[in-house]
Amino acid sequence: MKNRDLLFIDVETTHLNPAIGEIIEIAIIRDDGVSSRRYVTKIRPENLHVADRRSLEINGYNEKEWFDAPRASEIAQDIGYFIQGGLFVGHNVHFDYEWIEEFLHQHKVPMRASYRKIDTMTLAHEHLPFLSSHSLKTIREFFDISTLGSHRAEKDVEDMRWIYYRLRRASVFSRLYWRIKHWYKTNRQIPRILK
Repeated sequence: MKNRDLLFIDVETTHLNPAIGEIIEIAIIRDDGVSSRRYVTKIRPENLHVADRRSLEINGYNEKEWFDAPRASEIAQDIGYFIQGGLFVGHNVHFDYEWIEEFLHQHKVPMRASYRKIDTMTLAHEHLPFLSSHSLKTIREFFDISTLGSHRAEKDVEDMRWIYYRLRRASVFSRLYWRIKHWYKTNRQIPRILK
């Protein structure tokens, strides 16, 4: 596979179905291995009548914060250009990829990113198999990353990028350390009981 820029991506949406809902926030960090650029924006929703209220609540949507946000049609070309030729990296990356693909299709912008993807959830399954869940929240807690501001695109993409590089560069010793750390966290009451 030829070397491609990595596109760390997270989208926040009004629904779980990309054919019904809308992207209301997007964060992309484009990393070429030497430097990185980012594209972060809110997007003003135009079809709130079909939005899932729970999705809006989780993503922190409120009219005041999104009042000056650009419309999807105003930024679709910019997003298409920004991701061109890159390789998507995300936590449950298929979700973000499907949303971007549908978003660009609706605005008649060609999808020119790689169809290949890297999923940090898969990396977590491989390197942290002892965790009961491989959600972003659980992994943050394991690595002592603050969850303050989670479910906002920029915070989620920054944390996911950190997790990707931490797991990708993991040595056998790192994996052993994480396993011991997890064992200690889940069994730390045992020494008191044995005393």
